[in-house]
Amino acid sequence: MHVAARMTREEYLALPEPPRGVRFELLDGELVTMNDPLAIHQIVAGRIYAALLAWSDSRSDGGRVLLPVDTDVGPDTIFGPDVQWFAAGRPLPSPRERPWPVGDLVVEVASPSTARYDALVKAGRYADAGAREVWLVDPAGPTVRALRSAGQAPVVFGAGAVVTSPLLPGFVLPVDGLDR
Repeated sequence: MHVAARMTREEYLALPEPPRGVRFELLDGELVTMNDPLAIHQIVAGRIYAALLAWSDSRSDGGRVLLPVDTDVGPDTIFGPDVQWFAAGRPLPSPRERPWPVGDLVVEVASPSTARYDALVKAGRYADAGAREVWLVDPAGPTVRALRSAGQAPVVFGAGAVVTSPLLPGFVLPVDGLDR
């Protein structure tokens, strides 16, 4: 991960698609370039997305679940969280528009090159932008750290645990098997 250039939000949104194997984000006007994640990252993110989508689709008030999409988290800052959930009834842009607002629940799955960036920079920015809960997922454990409100200790779900959330009544996600 490295900083490639300084630019505005408008310049970032006008960029062409990055080359295969590269991802971009904008942090305080600096273009951050990252390598595409490893397969384990995609497996874990996919399992979380599938569980949230199944829960969401099973309810009339299930909201909307998205995979990475440009997300506005502050002035000249646009991230692409691995998974997001938006509560039902929220006004959302057209699926063809970008950037989107931050979700009510934001999930970041750690990669070796981005784990510190996810935990030390992105989690706080998501909360400041309105996320009501942020999950930091470590595929190596696997573990899920749920950050629910400022000043409150994270809730850590490890081996044998089942992830639940006050935002998602009846939702359960077994931690064991996330990395299969």
